[in-house]
Amino acid sequence: MKKKNLFTAITAGTLALTISFTGLTNGQQNTASAESLTTSNNEVHKSTAITMVASSKATKISGKYKTTAALNMRTSAKTTSKVLLTAKKGAVVKASYKKKVNGTTWYKVSYNGKTGWMSSAYLKKYKKVSKVSNSATGSDIINAGRKYLGVPYVWGGTSPSGFDCSGFTQYAYKQAGQGSIPRNSRAQRAAAAYTSNPQVGDLIFFSANPGGDYITHVGLYAGNGQVLHAAGNKVQYQSIAKGSYWGPRIISYGTFR
Repeated sequence: MKKKNLFTAITAGTLALTISFTGLTNGQQNTASAESLTTSNNEVHKSTAITMVASSKATKISGKYKTTAALNMRTSAKTTSKVLLTAKKGAVVKASYKKKVNGTTWYKVSYNGKTGWMSSAYLKKYKKVSKVSNSATGSDIINAGRKYLGVPYVWGGTSPSGFDCSGFTQYAYKQAGQGSIPRNSRAQRAAAAYTSNPQVGDLIFFSANPGGDYITHVGLYAGNGQVLHAAGNKVQYQSIAKGSYWGPRIISYGTFR
């Protein structure tokens, strides 16, 4: 955009108004605004400084990203735009474009049937975990775990002499032939692929309180509204129905298959 001819044929005098214009400078889109302009001999003189808002042109990309915190999807790449939805921590979104606005990179993403913009500050590149074994099924994992029903809960336990929650899930996966998964619940969540449609043998991640978002517990999804886990004083089945103790504490589900 040429610097001249931004404003033309304005009658001499003083204008108390707010205006804005956009143009391209070195491939960047710039938006400017000014208040209280004075005119003389059809020329415009600004009496206040013009603030430039740098916004790069959107670049086409592809790939999946995982949210590192609960994150808003917005209609445009700015924090004042309308929120379309809020994705939970650990959600996987598909990116199609990226752009930088005032130093912040935004991704245009698709998630849960909607498309909008998310800040890159809370997104990390998603890497799907390779299957350790193609032979282990969800039933294999549950069958491996149910052999230890009644084994006492032991903090830090990773063997049939006593399990803690993540020690139990790790052991069940290994015994089923799925291979080794991380040791603690939060590491298991970070390594697993997010799923909103859990299958038997997938992992369920819980918070200590209803509606919380900090993982403190993990168990095996057993189907029929139940979790198989090391909780309380032993390995046991318990309900995850809406009105149960565990149901309202579910944060998310993860799968390695």
